[in-house]
Amino acid sequence: MAEAKALSELLAFFRARLEAFPAARIYHYAAYEITAQRRLTTKYGIGEAFLDRMLRERRFVDLFAVVRGGLIGSERNYSIKSMEAFYGRVREGEVKTAGGSVVAYERWRETGEQQILDEIEDYNRIDCISTEELRDWLVSIRPAGPWPTLAPDAGPKEAEEDADAQALRAALAGSGLPEDRQALLFNLGLFHKREAKPAQWAVFDSASKDEDDLLDDLDALAGLEAIGPIEPVKRSFARSYRFPLQETKLRPGKSATVPVFDGPPISVSITEMDRKRRQVTVRAGPGKDHLLGNRVNLHPDWPLDPKPILGALRYVIADQCGPRAWRAVDDLLSRAAPRLTTGPLMQVSDPVAGTITAVGAMDETVLPIQGPPGTGKTYVTARAILSLVRKGARVGVTSNSHEAIRNVLMGCLAALEDEDLPITLDLVHKTSGDDDGYPDDCPVRRTTSNDEAACGPHVVGATAWFFSRDENVQAFDWLFVDEAGQVGLANMVAMGRAARNIVLVGDPRQLPQVIQGAHPEPANLSCLDWMLGEHATVPPDRGIFLPVSRRMHPEVCRFISDQVYEGRLTSHPDTARQALRGTRFPEVGAFWVPVLHEGNAQIAAEEVEAIRAAVTDLLTGTWTEKDGTTRPLQATDIIVVAPYNAQVNALRDALPEAIRVGTVDKFQGQEAPVCLVSMTASSAEETSRGMEFLFSLNRINVAVSRAKGLALVFGALRLREAKCETVEQMRLVNTLCALNTPCSPPTVPSDAIPPALLATLKANKA
Repeated sequence: MAEAKALSELLAFFRARLEAFPAARIYHYAAYEITAQRRLTTKYGIGEAFLDRMLRERRFVDLFAVVRGGLIGSERNYSIKSMEAFYGRVREGEVKTAGGSVVAYERWRETGEQQILDEIEDYNRIDCISTEELRDWLVSIRPAGPWPTLAPDAGPKEAEEDADAQALRAALAGSGLPEDRQALLFNLGLFHKREAKPAQWAVFDSASKDEDDLLDDLDALAGLEAIGPIEPVKRSFARSYRFPLQETKLRPGKSATVPVFDGPPISVSITEMDRKRRQVTVRAGPGKDHLLGNRVNLHPDWPLDPKPILGALRYVIADQCGPRAWRAVDDLLSRAAPRLTTGPLMQVSDPVAGTITAVGAMDETVLPIQGPPGTGKTYVTARAILSLVRKGARVGVTSNSHEAIRNVLMGCLAALEDEDLPITLDLVHKTSGDDDGYPDDCPVRRTTSNDEAACGPHVVGATAWFFSRDENVQAFDWLFVDEAGQVGLANMVAMGRAARNIVLVGDPRQLPQVIQGAHPEPANLSCLDWMLGEHATVPPDRGIFLPVSRRMHPEVCRFISDQVYEGRLTSHPDTARQALRGTRFPEVGAFWVPVLHEGNAQIAAEEVEAIRAAVTDLLTGTWTEKDGTTRPLQATDIIVVAPYNAQVNALRDALPEAIRVGTVDKFQGQEAPVCLVSMTASSAEETSRGMEFLFSLNRINVAVSRAKGLALVFGALRLREAKCETVEQMRLVNTLCALNTPCSPPTVPSDAIPPALLATLKANKA
């Protein structure tokens, strides 16, 4: 690919210049170039260790930071085009601005004229020359003083990182495996290292900032001044501090880092925080009391070392290069159809009985079970697990979160009670030691001991850290993976050796896995995404699709089914009774409510007011449940979803307290008679996190499918007129266009918004 080739050539140029001139630096203006190199090196697996070496040696110099921190200028902004007035550069040519280059590129795509490309190249070449001239001008005016020094040579560290990657590549090259399998295993083997990089970079970036900049950094807590002595607490040390007024994501129970002069940052924990009094208590481990100085800045936390998971992954790779003894893992990597003792998997008519039969017939293989919203994934999973326990099998239950694991274990208890089965069920949950959320007198045993969890219970719930341990290799007959659409393929491969059979339960068409780094495909996929391949729903011969939603009215379900699930999802007949009556809105269905506004990115006052007015009207209506009972609609019957935290906060200020408001990730697994969705941005061009985020089919699916009866999506008119550049973007916009419009577009002028609400919105927007 041209992009990968260009990256390789750029890094080769850097290496050659630095070898010729060991004291050289690389100058740039603003963060884009560094951000792009970080993303591309991990995306293509090219020059990762070399880029890290240059970052460690502080080779890169951001002249924008120098200008912003050291100069007060007469120009209207600090763009490099504005700064050129001070060192005499005059732009010539057709393309003179970054925006102009974008327009020119679009014109070239339409015409194919080489002259346009030449003009764009000339613009970028002049940008580089201008950066050099800016650097020389800054050197000429800087006050006398010591020049910043390079950090120590990081060549040995680069060699160490490269050696690991090269050893892995060499082992795979000599394995005789097909090239595509070699590439897959190589990228899975480096997944955790690449995934840790953004968090590590964030720590180093934060540590390089001045305290004034840290006060505006939500990931840090700056300017801590001690208000008491260092006090011993068991085997650790604690100290209390006062901090200046600032917003921060750090909170009690979380960790942060404190830089040290001669090594990597060291983690400390935040045990108490009083935001009103602006006081915080910080704890450091044994021998780390020197970190708790009189004045401290807290930076983002260093990523956890996934040592047992990474070790298990390397063992699996070694097995793949040799005997390939773990058949279920091999089926996972091969994306093989389930291998059953009864023959090929057939389409099941009864989800519960069919799943129990298929799971029981698994022959050291992988079985995907895709369950769209409200289709009873936990119900089916629990009964399949109990059927295996009755046969004497030992079952593991895993997921990314302890909450999901707890949900499955509690489902097993409920199934045991519903079915009145004559079996004794020993359930153990290996937890992290925090509040586990179980009810009092719950028979699920909880432990923080790996040894206790490994000793004999019928069903063990734990995360990848437990199932990747060497003592658990082939210790389980079945491993059920809940929310498998969010469990990364690399983690699943590491856990896979723990069991002879793997059942992947989830839905990759709901919220995807959360990853921080850029990874080559398919290392960036969840295990269930990987198994489905290009299919939106799992084919009948390759897995089980749960086809009946017991949540959504048929009109809501029809929209979700057509847009997301290839028309395979239907509603249970009882849901047809669900309806909202007595309001100006339709009784049931999924609808688009257009709202007139312009220039909004993360806060839309007009949508806040439209939703507030809609809630007022909705609360005058009645709600009929699937059993036919009717009651007044209550505030707790309404969920409100927005894409950005700023809009969430504005909506919370405007709506009754009992209404649930949040981003879509807060509501997975929840439901309500009515769901209201705020799209917020005025146009695709004004989306702060890109069109793919705002229009994400997964997010629209999760948001709308919360509704049992009525879903209303509020958005600006221009959103459904977005310019698309790819077929995928067309699909995203078409989803919004598929929503019916229940009424004419409401205009919400600013003078119709209550003054107090308008003032709050303006303050938040500012």
